[in-house]
Amino acid sequence: MRHKVGRIVAVLLVLLIIVGGGAVAAIYQKNSLAHVYFHKLTDKTEKTTTVATTDKTASSTIDETKLKAQLKQLQFVGNVAVIQDGKLVYQQPYGQDPQKNTKTATTKYQIGALQNTLTAAAVMQLVKDGKLDLTTPVSKYYLLDNADASVTVGSFLEMTSGLTLDVLPASELNKDVIAWNLANATVTTTGQYNFQTVNYALLSGIIAQASGVSYQKFIKDTLLQPAGVKHTGFVTSAAVQSKLAPSFTYDKASDSASAVTQDTLFQTMNDQLGSKQLYTTASDMAQLTHYITSSSFVGEKYMHQGAIAKEGTAYTGRLTIDGSRLVSRADFAGYHNALAFTEDGKTGVVLLSNYQKDGSLSDTAKAILKLVQKSD
Repeated sequence: MRHKVGRIVAVLLVLLIIVGGGAVAAIYQKNSLAHVYFHKLTDKTEKTTTVATTDKTASSTIDETKLKAQLKQLQFVGNVAVIQDGKLVYQQPYGQDPQKNTKTATTKYQIGALQNTLTAAAVMQLVKDGKLDLTTPVSKYYLLDNADASVTVGSFLEMTSGLTLDVLPASELNKDVIAWNLANATVTTTGQYNFQTVNYALLSGIIAQASGVSYQKFIKDTLLQPAGVKHTGFVTSAAVQSKLAPSFTYDKASDSASAVTQDTLFQTMNDQLGSKQLYTTASDMAQLTHYITSSSFVGEKYMHQGAIAKEGTAYTGRLTIDGSRLVSRADFAGYHNALAFTEDGKTGVVLLSNYQKDGSLSDTAKAILKLVQKSD
């Protein structure tokens, strides 16, 4: 009892010796010395909230007025994130979609074929580890009608496998997109470029076979966790989808917008990776791109062997060399996404949108990157 009374007296003494509102400081101003003494004497501990590293922004010299002018010119609606010298320096929502949905720095979007940047990076991690070879015929993993030895793992990356998929998928979210692709894919002329989502869908299955774990787990363990992202995951159900920014299409003739229905969205997902489709935030995508292009990942040799496409390469969704930049883009059921980074991956911009009337997100990402580089 005496001990308890002694504590109370000690607390009162601390409060009394603090003048000019010091008592209030002891209780409420968490950075004050009085506050520290107050909680030590009363044995009170505070609950602390850990803020994800991707939610923090470092100081920047970016000209925000010019940056916003670029977004306004495009009539951009979505989220923008900027990394400068490896640090997140800017992340903001911009503009309003037709339903005026509230957006924050952690608003999530689906990324469509932009996911191919991660799938290709995962493939090259397995190549580096000696678990996969780009020259291996896919017959080692899947039996495809009319597929000869020229249909290799590498041809899937380049989309020169000759695989086509002309069947319209179902509008219910497919949990086994691999089986559906195998049942419906056909092989035509190999060695010629043809953008077909079946290539990367089957690559996800090859990743699973080569790694011994599911595609989702390998992506999480190899990319998401090491990159330190906190707001990225897989759209495994309608419940998960409902928490993302809804997407809209724009009809120029009538100057009107329409919300993309769940049936249309799921059908588009099934045409790619089904329930393996990723969602992310602009800042997470920036952090992921920075990570997979860093020397600490697979290194320059393996990045340029398959994860990064050479300049002039036809569109695959991978990161592609564009002059002294790395770029990628994707349009997906009302979602429009683009990024532009320096070749070393240390500085870059990501634009994720759920409603785009016109213009090129890719060109705007490049313009903002140039602006950011000037501010270095």
